[in-house]
Amino acid sequence: MIFGMSIVLVVLTVLTATAVADNVLFFVPQNSSGAAGENVTVLLYLNATDHIGGGQVRIDFDPNVVNITCKEMTGTTDWLSWYFCPYGYAGHPYAFIAFAQWGGYYTGDMIGIANCTLVGNMSGITLLEMPVASDKTVLGDEHGNEIFPTTINGTFACNKSLPVGWNLVSRPDITADNSTASVLAGVYYDAVYRYDATTKDWVDVTHGTMDPGIGYFVNVTAPSNWTFTGTPYKQMNISLEPGLNMIGALCCPKNVSDVLTSGDHWYATTFNASEQRYTDTFNPVAPDVFNRLTTMEPGSGYFISAKESGWLNVSC
Repeated sequence: MIFGMSIVLVVLTVLTATAVADNVLFFVPQNSSGAAGENVTVLLYLNATDHIGGGQVRIDFDPNVVNITCKEMTGTTDWLSWYFCPYGYAGHPYAFIAFAQWGGYYTGDMIGIANCTLVGNMSGITLLEMPVASDKTVLGDEHGNEIFPTTINGTFACNKSLPVGWNLVSRPDITADNSTASVLAGVYYDAVYRYDATTKDWVDVTHGTMDPGIGYFVNVTAPSNWTFTGTPYKQMNISLEPGLNMIGALCCPKNVSDVLTSGDHWYATTFNASEQRYTDTFNPVAPDVFNRLTTMEPGSGYFISAKESGWLNVSC
């Protein structure tokens, strides 16, 4: 087991056997959201059927979307040793929590593990994932026997601020209900359009559907916060027609230079909602100093001018 820098985990370094038990780690709330810069509290609990003497939890997340800091939860448990390492070791994007009772144990429901503060960075959605393995997320009983828990992963969505007027947006998430009303729940709007690259015409989807991978113009009638409620959209496979195509972005930021090539594309541009005009562009053959559009960000939509028909394959 990798307990690294802290002696608080000595109690678990002598794990010798694997126990089979239904011990569940979970977040409250499971799915959370907040505006960029806003502090959001998420609690990490354990429901234990075994006598738990300690453990460690690794939380994987996208640091482009959120920062995570955790402290020991007070009032529910009193771990004799507790430790938090932000962003893992050597800069890896995960948080690491370790805890031990030193000869004692806890069992039962709602055992407090951590009080975590999540602060949104860039609009988008990320999994809060607890991978189970001896060097990642694992528990130990009072005798030092290794126990692999059940983990219920969560999500965090950093809301996208939408000013009044036309906004070129896209979905960074996947939901079962793709209706426009459901996708834009909480947003004040009166019209939604997508661009059909085949017919070279606009399609009214105000009462239709909105799918990931596609860009949409939304006419916002009052300042709104758009909250993402699905699972992260990590793989895009979109067909392009010659000329203009209005596409979406993934749940993770991507360098435009990694998406567009001079052999297949003329340029890319996006729409500045605050100024209500096209301001930033990217030309794959232009010097970097001329390219103001550098990143495809979650929640934003883009126009790509393709030289010929083909496919755009991008992943996080």
